[in-house]
Amino acid sequence: MKVALCGLGEIGQIHLRAVRESGAELAAVCELDRDLAIQSVGVEVPVFSDVGELIEQTSPDLVDICLPHHLHVPVAVAALENGCDVLLEKPMAADLAGCDEILRVAGESGRRVGVSHNQVHFEPHRRLRQLIDSGELGEIRAIYERLWMGGKYGGWREDSSQVGGGLLMDAGVHRIYMAEYLGGPVQTVTAVMDNPRSEDAFVLTMEFESGALGVIQGGYHGPDGVFDDRIEIQASAGMAEILGCEAFFEGDLDGSLRLRTRIDGAWAGDPVGGHWDESVVASVKEALADLEAGRDPEVGLVEGRAAVAVVEAAYRSAEEGRTVPMVELTRGSRE
Repeated sequence: MKVALCGLGEIGQIHLRAVRESGAELAAVCELDRDLAIQSVGVEVPVFSDVGELIEQTSPDLVDICLPHHLHVPVAVAALENGCDVLLEKPMAADLAGCDEILRVAGESGRRVGVSHNQVHFEPHRRLRQLIDSGELGEIRAIYERLWMGGKYGGWREDSSQVGGGLLMDAGVHRIYMAEYLGGPVQTVTAVMDNPRSEDAFVLTMEFESGALGVIQGGYHGPDGVFDDRIEIQASAGMAEILGCEAFFEGDLDGSLRLRTRIDGAWAGDPVGGHWDESVVASVKEALADLEAGRDPEVGLVEGRAAVAVVEAAYRSAEEGRTVPMVELTRGSRE
């Protein structure tokens, strides 16, 4: 399988590692910083600054896109129209219209698309999903997630026109898709935030189709060094807490414990381990394997669009002061 990688920033470097470990052929890279490209892949891998030229000259089977959000749609569309499968970093696109354009072109071209919702592949999250599926926790009643950060990201991530929003559309997308991964489809969203579509702080309340309730809180206003991305679940037969995923990677938490559960009346630590960067590698490698085999990835077009739809519902709720039913955001509805 010939893979072309677009973007060699922080996340692109981890995708590069995953491509190499997967056994796929790195056919080319697209990167404006040629020195960074040469430093990353050497002189034997072709380096391009234009994705169209890359595809025309190297004919990859798959284009892996690790670019700012506003570039996802044009690069994905170019790849799909030229017969390539696509792997996208989160979010699938900067808005719902972009998601639906990718869906349209993928359908017309007959190509497949994967989206790297990497935290689905964080081992404590997988273990928690197993506990839910096994019935050991009972019926999920509530999910609480937070994203407390100290200090903003820099670079293009400070520009809401490139991100597609503020913190919620950036790092907050991880909280959205994890809520869906653990709680199932979302039915309604009610949100408040300081500056919708350029927000530094937000609170979402969600009702899942199962009847469970969910809350996601996020903000940039913590003291320097803070990164707290824990998840808590209350269920009829037990409780669970994931102490963090990126929190350990960012250095705000230390130690080996990731997951605590309360089952049969007592709290206990679970020995499952895992690291944020390992979840990215696993996400990429599994998507590449699925696409090479002609299978739809675990996280694909449907899941990618669903996460962006919840973000859009939150923006509408905050702007309009109402609860937004997710049925408003089904494909083909007012957007």
